[in-house]
Amino acid sequence: MSKLMRVPGILWKVGIAGTVLYQFFPHPIFSWAAFLSLFVFLDVSLWTSLWMIFGNLYLKLAYRAKLPSKDNYTCKADYILPFEGKWTVFNGGTDKALSHSWGILPQRYAYDFIIMDEEGKSLAGDNKELQSYYCYGKNVIAPADGTVVKVSDKHRDSRVTGAKVFCDTWDIRGNFIVIQHAEREFSAIAHLVPGSVTVKSGDQVKQGEVIAKCGNSGNTSEPHIHFQLQAGKSFFASAGLPISFVNVQAQEKTNYGLADPRTPQKELQDAGENGRVYIGRGLEVEHEVK
Repeated sequence: MSKLMRVPGILWKVGIAGTVLYQFFPHPIFSWAAFLSLFVFLDVSLWTSLWMIFGNLYLKLAYRAKLPSKDNYTCKADYILPFEGKWTVFNGGTDKALSHSWGILPQRYAYDFIIMDEEGKSLAGDNKELQSYYCYGKNVIAPADGTVVKVSDKHRDSRVTGAKVFCDTWDIRGNFIVIQHAEREFSAIAHLVPGSVTVKSGDQVKQGEVIAKCGNSGNTSEPHIHFQLQAGKSFFASAGLPISFVNVQAQEKTNYGLADPRTPQKELQDAGENGRVYIGRGLEVEHEVK
């Protein structure tokens, strides 16, 4: 477990009080107070919590009511899924109901991908062993051509129980890669296996190139790929961007409801041009080779 300071109890109390007060008095100050409680439950370091809080505040002020959405933003690059084979969208979508983290603005349109079997399970064997999870160690690929601008490959995998979220490092991303694909359009891929990253800052990558392996580093309950598109290099202070994918095949995941009671997205959503689509929670997706 990280030895850095954890969010002190006073912030937890402020967060709970803000959550209650906001229900009766929807003033922005209570909304921000409520936001503090989120990071207690995530169990991340104080410094990470502060970065996320101030990043959110900065984006609120910078964008005001004009945050990126599928109604006002079109991807500059063509993106494929960041993996090989069939995976399930376990978190993510383009609206509040499906969102990975609607209130955390950099992660508003992020996705968590896992591999699930036909019984709605993501592992076979001991849930405390990373190798039991179907997606652990699978290839992660570049979603589009671009230039690598940030890399971290020094964090160990976090503990796993199949339920509780752990973060055995100071960085919630664990090992990650950030790639610039166009002006103000960057992808971030997180929770990678330590020692698996094959690229470094400044490298040029091609769409479909293997760049790492799926792991469990950072803030996570089990191995998965965290993938998001953002308007800048910073994971904490860049607006999240809705991602329209190309060449995607999808179907509603069999028995998804056994693993997740939340309402799933039933089918792909048309993104309006060049065969692009939006994906969402509950879909089993794969890259369609043409």
